[in-house]
Amino acid sequence: MIRKILIFTIAVVLGTGVVFAQDKKPRKSRQEMRKELMEFKKKFLAQEIDLKEEDQKQFFELYDQMSEERMKIFEQTRRLERKVNKDANASEEDYAAVSRAITEAKEKDAEIEKKYDAQFSTFLSSKQLFQLKAAEEKFRKKMHEMRHKKRK
Repeated sequence: MIRKILIFTIAVVLGTGVVFAQDKKPRKSRQEMRKELMEFKKKFLAQEIDLKEEDQKQFFELYDQMSEERMKIFEQTRRLERKVNKDANASEEDYAAVSRAITEAKEKDAEIEKKYDAQFSTFLSSKQLFQLKAAEEKFRKKMHEMRHKKRK
């Protein structure tokens, strides 16, 4: 009798483990998540600025180039920030260098934005260009709120 109960208990435990193991979805890679996020962002922006279908290809080619340039600038700056934050013995010079890098990154970002604004204005109206800036900020705030809620 005890043997039957023991075998039954082991079978239930193993069976439950198999069911739970099948239930779990494999985690997406960071690259897959970034790709999905960008696709969602593109749909969001197209809707927010009322982008015509015939302009979408041209817009998103430029937008992707701009995003890539901006991302490279801030990646370098974030690396410096992380390095200083991890270094308990960081000097005043280290902090000054990071502060300068942040300011320079913001300046370069503004230059990139100006450059692409000129290119966007060849096929977007001034209103759409304005709406694009508002939509990017709206999207950024929504993502921030979602991350904040997820942490809680």
